[in-house]
Order: sequence, then structure tokens, then C-alpha cells
Amino acid sequence: MMRSWFFSGLLLHAATAIAADANGEFALKGAGFLTCKAYAEERARRSDVYYMIGGWLDGFISAHNKYAHDTYDVTSFESAELLLRVIDGHCKANPDDRLYSVINSLVTQLGPDRMQEKSVRVEIVEGRRKAVLYRETIGRIQTKLTQLGLYKATVDSAYTDATRSALMAYQSDIGFEMTGFPDQATLWHLLRN
Repeated sequence: MMRSWFFSGLLLHAATAIAADANGEFALKGAGFLTCKAYAEERARRSDVYYMIGGWLDGFISAHNKYAHDTYDVTSFESAELLLRVIDGHCKANPDDRLYSVINSLVTQLGPDRMQEKSVRVEIVEGRRKAVLYRETIGRIQTKLTQLGLYKATVDSAYTDATRSALMAYQSDIGFEMTGFPDQATLWHLLRN
């Protein structure tokens, strides 16, 4: 279960446009016009509009990936649903913000940890749960767990039993269920805090 502190520390601010006309203006299309209040209402109802916003978000990220310098994928592990949850947390506290500004700011904040080059994707299956992560992200998980003194093996970017055990210890330390599975909440807490 996601706790309210899951969103703590996420301070969204307006980012400057990096591509536009000579005056810094550009045509905004679609869901970006919505206010945070409208977004939160549509999300609560799980309406068709909410699902269209999810598609708009995926398109926004794809366009960002194409046009941002040295970027293969700005989302190194984050799913659209995780990002929509983060946006929802911000929007509940800032109902008058425009969705475009919130999403643009979030993507800008993800930038320093982006995947700069293509990385092999690895499927991790534990019972009925499945995650697909970049090998580079698995290496980042191992590095972070090493820094925390929980991972003692070689950083090899493979999701091994040693990686799983270290992640279980981390989940225990932060009060999460000890699954050893690299779920979105665990990775957000480990790699974004």
C-alpha cells in the first residue's frame, strides 16, 4: 500500500520551455489544459478522461525522449500509473495548477536519472508479479543497496538472489512488505529519495 509520505519531497515547479517559437510560445494540445482539480476528480472516478490523460502522458514522455538531448528514456523505471499517482498527490495539494505544468516539471525532475542510452530490458517474475526493468536500472538498484550496506555482491546488473535478499532487507528497513520484488513503490523510495 502506498503511504502519504510516498509523495513527500516531491516539489513540483514550473519549468522553462526548451523548444518553442522565437517568443518562447507553443501550441498546447489536449489534457495539458486541465486543472489539477479536474484531473483529481477524473482519477477518482477512473473515467474515460482519466485513461485518456494516461495516454497523453505516455505521448508527452515519448516526445520528450525523442527531443531531449542525451535521452533514451526519461523514466528509468517509473510506470505511467506510478507517475499518475505522483501527479495526483501534487494535484490534491495544488488544485489550480495546470496539468501541463505539473507533468512538465515532473519530467524535468526525472531528467538527471534518465536512461541516456538504450539498455537491455530484463523481465523479473515472482509468482504472479512481473516487472520489466532496464539492466542499467538493476545496476542502479544494486549500487544504491551497496551504499546502504545491504548488498554485498558484485554490481553486475543482474537480478540475482543476492539482489532480491538485499531488496527484502531494504523493504524491512522502510516498513514495506518484504517481498524482494522490485515494485514501483519500493523503487521510488529507493531511487528517488
